[in-house]
Amino acid sequence: MKKLFSILLVIQVISIHQTRAQCDPATPQQNAAYEKVVKELQNQFRKNPPAGNWQVFDERHSLGKLELSDEYGKIFRICGDRYDLSFQQASAASQQKARADSAKAIGDTITQQQRSFVMSTDSVYKEADPNRTTDLAQSTVDINVEMNAGNYRVEEPISNRFAASYKTIPVDGAPLALQIILKPNDAGIAARPETVVLLGNWKNNLQKNPRGDKLYHYSYKKGGTLIENMIVTIKAPLDVASEIVKKIDWRALSNTLTK
Repeated sequence: MKKLFSILLVIQVISIHQTRAQCDPATPQQNAAYEKVVKELQNQFRKNPPAGNWQVFDERHSLGKLELSDEYGKIFRICGDRYDLSFQQASAASQQKARADSAKAIGDTITQQQRSFVMSTDSVYKEADPNRTTDLAQSTVDINVEMNAGNYRVEEPISNRFAASYKTIPVDGAPLALQIILKPNDAGIAARPETVVLLGNWKNNLQKNPRGDKLYHYSYKKGGTLIENMIVTIKAPLDVASEIVKKIDWRALSNTLTK
């Protein structure tokens, strides 16, 4: 009987969590706040690729279909509160598409999956061929933006994220920015650089919790129901990332946030 009660209790807890984690349609005010942020992200990043023959390779956002989740309690996280943009050098994009088209023509589904047209930089760093890894890492840039984050984790042992080195860097218009070199991990992803710019009410208050996470904690002023912060992660060689950082008007992006 006790065992049955325990099972029922677990099922009830899971059901409650799933109910809380479901997303609800955003209010017009929340949608407007999100769209204001995303449109400025598009204005800044799409118009400021690195120098050279770069082109927009992929773009993902939730304009027009934003949903909200209260799974984090009082701080509302937007389900789809992300903006992602990839650049690739034109020659590399053409070669990658040609490989995918060739595989499709002969029915090679495995190669089609391996050489799909959209590749994240994590996929780039998983490449088995070291020479190909180097080529792709030099020709692909991912810009990932998370909004209304409660923390930014420099290291997170549970997800096998460890930094070989990290330091704060000055970025005009941003309260906090970091340059990080991540260690290789067990999933086969090689060492890689990330440049991170944090906008909003972030403080230089790196903490370490009992789980071993090294993180910066965010303090909300308005409760997080609108967009109060952004974490912009640029996955690219440090010199390319530095060039992008210098081109962006970070104050204009910061001005889209709810103060």
